[in-house]
Amino acid sequence: MPTPVIFSELDVGPLDHIPEGRRWKPRRVYYATTRARERDLQRIDYGNTESDRVSVGMALIGFGGPEISWTDLNDYSRRDKRPESIDLSIAGLVEAGHFEHDENGEVVDISGAAAWLMDDLNASIESARDRDLMIYVHGARVNFYNANAFAAQLDHFMGRDMTSMAFSWPTHQNILAYGSGTDVRRAYRAAPALASMLELLARDSTARRIHIVCWSAGGRVVTEALRQLHQRRGSDPTDLRLGTVYFAAADVPDREFLQALPAMNDLAKRIVVTSSSNDEALKMARIFMRGGVRIGERERELSDDQLAVVLAADRLEVVDVSHGWEDRGFDITGHRYWFNHPWASSDLVLAIRSDLGPAERALEATDLGILWGVPPDYPARLRARLSRDDLVIRRQD
Repeated sequence: MPTPVIFSELDVGPLDHIPEGRRWKPRRVYYATTRARERDLQRIDYGNTESDRVSVGMALIGFGGPEISWTDLNDYSRRDKRPESIDLSIAGLVEAGHFEHDENGEVVDISGAAAWLMDDLNASIESARDRDLMIYVHGARVNFYNANAFAAQLDHFMGRDMTSMAFSWPTHQNILAYGSGTDVRRAYRAAPALASMLELLARDSTARRIHIVCWSAGGRVVTEALRQLHQRRGSDPTDLRLGTVYFAAADVPDREFLQALPAMNDLAKRIVVTSSSNDEALKMARIFMRGGVRIGERERELSDDQLAVVLAADRLEVVDVSHGWEDRGFDITGHRYWFNHPWASSDLVLAIRSDLGPAERALEATDLGILWGVPPDYPARLRARLSRDDLVIRRQD
């Protein structure tokens, strides 16, 4: 993942603040997956087969080879151009076991896996600089390793201050499985497991807030999971402790998202949706898979009723990364811009790692209250906003 401009512009490293006794290159990521475990007693891996239970454990993600020191890692993580790449690997994997969930979403923990997860997770939360939890939900064409590596990268550039988890659902690693609808159906079938996991975390974890980052088809998993949670719990979000739900380049049809938006607005502290003028993956999904315009696409028209739903969602922020591109002199496009482009990834980092509003995150207001753009002087604005003496990253609830 390229260095977010927040670090290269301010000339600080994401790891500058970490004390000497904690400077360990591998990063711990907890995982929950509905992938079935491969039948191999000598190594732990999860393939593409669906499972009716949730396996949980912990992955250690290595950053760079043995020749890269902690000082090198921090230095490379602040540069816009690195002298060499930093490869990520699974340095270790511990499976605690699995649990099931019944038709009401209640966790059935016969093996004690959920209890182990909560004990270890809470120990991590209590020892962390930031007591919030981040969950990453990946898109299509992704394997188990990729889900954990991505969660670790996001965690790394959030200063390794939080506790992080990857929720891995059983998508295949080819576009045909998604284009044919096979993996779309799998995404929806994984939603109840995510909903149960969120309830378990809300009930038994000590996290102050639980944040979710979802990419592409992962947005379908999250949208459906939150819809089911609202259906079960009603509009009282206090005990779920959901913070920011960040939909990055999400492949969720507009109509489906808008139907679930009032429920999500009840449950989450903040909902962020990013969009771009040219996301080829979402364009192809709309053409070949039908279902209408996706929320990650910029060009969309809303009916009066749909616009009313959007404007009523007082916790919604739409970040149009293409807004004002003519003044910037460049557009922010593609399906991976949210982590590949240093400006876009900076807003993701700030939206999860802080309680700062869009203006405080150096975004530019538009005529529509919920819509925000990335201004031409974004790096300079970031520097000014984040250098204030009275800056408060986390606020009291």
